[in-house]
Amino acid sequence: MVKLMQKVFCFVVMALLMVSCHDSLDDRAEKEAKNYTERYCPTPVQQNQRTDSLTFDRHTHTYNYYYTLTGPADNADVIGENRQKLKDVLVAGVRNDTRMKAYKDAGFGFHFVYRSESTGKVLLEVSVTSKDY
Repeated sequence: MVKLMQKVFCFVVMALLMVSCHDSLDDRAEKEAKNYTERYCPTPVQQNQRTDSLTFDRHTHTYNYYYTLTGPADNADVIGENRQKLKDVLVAGVRNDTRMKAYKDAGFGFHFVYRSESTGKVLLEVSVTSKDY
């Protein structure tokens, strides 16, 4: 699941960086989030995870990633027991991704929401802010 999260995250960042130079950073972020969602979401399930959508909130300068967990990953108890480890992986992913430098320099936030396929309930919600990276 961690590798898939990193792959999706890297793809989105690369797509964001390829947008025209004349757009503001917010314009680019909003456009790429919308384009990614329209073109690829929902993604096929890989490693018990599906990407449902990606949005960008201009008012808070935050990317919102929405995922659904399936199969063995769709387990509230396991997620609860590993909440801090999962958060640490997401924070490290943001912190270590050099392709996100422009967004991090601008103080963008990254919000991750993981829902259960079986219940529809949120199993994990993590916000990564400039204080974290």
